[in-house]
Amino acid sequence: MKKLFFALFLCSTTLSFSQNISVDANLYTPQELVEDILINSGCIDNVMVNGVVGGNFSNDESYGYFERNGSNFPFENGIAMSTGRLSNVPGPNNNLSDDDAPGWGPDQDLEQVLGISNTLNATVIEFDFTPNANTIQFRYIFASEEYQVGDANTCQYSDVFGFLIRPLGGSYQNIAVVPGTNTPVKVTTVHPEIVDGNDGCPAQNEQYFDSFNGSNHSINFNGQTKPMVAQANVTAGTTYHIKLVIADDHNYRYDSAVFLEGNSFNIGADLGEDVTGADALCDNETYTLSVTDNGNTPDNYEWFLVNDNGSETLLTSSSTEDEYEVTSAGTYKVVLTFGANCTAEDTIVVDYVEFDSLFDRTIYECDTDNDGLSFFNLNEASQDITTNNQAFTVTNYFLTDAEAQANQNPIPDPDNFSNTVANQTVFARVETAADCFAIVELTLETSYTYYNPVNLVNCYATADTSISFNLTNAENLIEAETGLIDFSVTYFETENDALSNQNPLPNTIQVETIETPKTIYGKLQNPAGCQGIIEVVLRGIQEPEIDPNYQAPFLCLENLDGVTIESGVIDNPTNYTFLWENGETTPTIQADSLGTYQVDITKTEVINGETYECTTTNSITVNGSEKAQFSYEIQGSFDNYSVIISAEGIGDYVYSLDDQFDNYQSSPIFYNVGAGEHRIYVKDLNGCGISFEKIIVLGYPKFFTPNQDSINDTWGLIGTERFNRRVENIYIFDRFGKLLTSISHVGQWDGTYHGKQMPSNEYWFLVTFKDAPDFKGHFTLKR
Repeated sequence: MKKLFFALFLCSTTLSFSQNISVDANLYTPQELVEDILINSGCIDNVMVNGVVGGNFSNDESYGYFERNGSNFPFENGIAMSTGRLSNVPGPNNNLSDDDAPGWGPDQDLEQVLGISNTLNATVIEFDFTPNANTIQFRYIFASEEYQVGDANTCQYSDVFGFLIRPLGGSYQNIAVVPGTNTPVKVTTVHPEIVDGNDGCPAQNEQYFDSFNGSNHSINFNGQTKPMVAQANVTAGTTYHIKLVIADDHNYRYDSAVFLEGNSFNIGADLGEDVTGADALCDNETYTLSVTDNGNTPDNYEWFLVNDNGSETLLTSSSTEDEYEVTSAGTYKVVLTFGANCTAEDTIVVDYVEFDSLFDRTIYECDTDNDGLSFFNLNEASQDITTNNQAFTVTNYFLTDAEAQANQNPIPDPDNFSNTVANQTVFARVETAADCFAIVELTLETSYTYYNPVNLVNCYATADTSISFNLTNAENLIEAETGLIDFSVTYFETENDALSNQNPLPNTIQVETIETPKTIYGKLQNPAGCQGIIEVVLRGIQEPEIDPNYQAPFLCLENLDGVTIESGVIDNPTNYTFLWENGETTPTIQADSLGTYQVDITKTEVINGETYECTTTNSITVNGSEKAQFSYEIQGSFDNYSVIISAEGIGDYVYSLDDQFDNYQSSPIFYNVGAGEHRIYVKDLNGCGISFEKIIVLGYPKFFTPNQDSINDTWGLIGTERFNRRVENIYIFDRFGKLLTSISHVGQWDGTYHGKQMPSNEYWFLVTFKDAPDFKGHFTLKR
């Protein structure tokens, strides 16, 4: 970004460094600027400046004289007109020309002709003149601060200028336009592509844009056009009025300038457009140069050949030779003399089509039976024949040179031409847009080369019904087999398809697994043609198959030796190689910690002496388990007890009561547990052991037989060892409610009352607890 600065100029003349132009606002009057600097020609008469408008600056103007001053500016000298101070026009381009002046308004003619409004700071020079020919022209350069590299503002904003001309009493025409159009020249109509993030715009008439200017440029503007020509058709002897005007658009910011080349305002000679490119002449063709009528008859015609070093060779000079016949390429110049100090000139470039880059070619096609005959795609040789020169086109191929010269009987199907003799020659007709042509011979040779087949091997999973092959992966194999380096390959289903270039395969194909091995054919080509046909055998190797149901054994946490885990491969492990992530290469390993163990399982096959491998990676997770730690709780009362087990650990547990080997259940609750001693068993389903504990459940016998046989001779509570702190007393009654005795929680009744045996009968008892409700029950005494 330029930094804005202000300076006080004490004189109107600004001298710049040797690399910048110089300007002067007072050296010439407006009349002298137009008549002596811009025109200075006897071909223009009656030059009269009749209007000048500029900015009101102290000791400065917005227009004046400029000189190249040793810089690289394209024009030697001329008139500079600006929308700011003339003193801000010279380089270096290190500050912003951004001037304004009081009362500096628009130009109504410019706005009307260009169809715009809201201009200001208009600098104007107007003058009358009379030409003595039917055309006038002059050269100019437009420059502006509004040219900004990489800034979308270049696409949107521009100051304006116009070169308005009219016959006296007539209407204005603007001749400051893009050549061949009515488009006014300005920043938004002449610029390269602008890239500014997501904004920007495409190029507009880029061929007329010169440059974005750096800080060391000879003028103080951000960009400029190339030298351009303003030209108008006029009537010789008629007086015209011209208004040269440049103005800011909408605001005074970012000044612009136009530079009019000294001595360039003149009548013109017109030899027409250059005869180049698509219009270039054919060999032995002539071209007549002639000067278009320009109103007055010249006193003399001089025709020159402009040499490569810029010097000129006079070809002819005569008062009557208004035409010149060209027979060879070159730059030609005509100078017309219309009396003293009045000449007009023009140059034209005439080119002839050169076919020197074309020469006879040979193409090669493959021959599978070595008879010299094959199918040729002649059109594939077209780019090679023309050496990719866009000016040349192969239009047809012919069997004979005479037919090619006459452009008759072209080969009907050049894409699939079958030669009839070995090393047959056909003829290519090469043309230009101007119908110039040359004939190039094309020799058709065949090559017979045998290559060993190559194997393209892909792995596939057991569940796959087809295998995907990327055929480009065969190219390295083909290069190794053939020794070719610079080649392309196209694949075909059959050898005949390869020979005739019919039905090429895509680069990726699917092949059913049951169809493998499958042979396809690769046609090898380079710019010279076919280099052979090679068999490509598509093979599949089944990857190692993993058992989806395999689960590693659980690692018991108390087992310091770990567990043995397998790779999970189906089939005999001796058919594979293994690589565990810890570096072991055995089918099984010992795992001594929880986690996931990864193994690469590789299947190896040897095909035609080459070793191929398919590898599957399996991850085996080792989970942990452990023998249970448990507690239990007995709930309920006499005749209705439940045992509830609470197990802790990371195992999967089942439960049993009094049966270590069978009858395990998943529920940890046992109902209707009888009185007496029991064993609780907690089993880990993952194989990490069985935990057990002996328990006693409080109860009473339903009967007793006090017959001194040592079996059930007494009656007392069962399981009181656990509950001894809960039971207070036990009272025994006969069936009539008479208290017979009381015993402790561990006491026993022998069936007597005061030493007398009680009869067989039902008896009742009452148990009182310290922290539970009393319990009543009955039992039977049998004798």
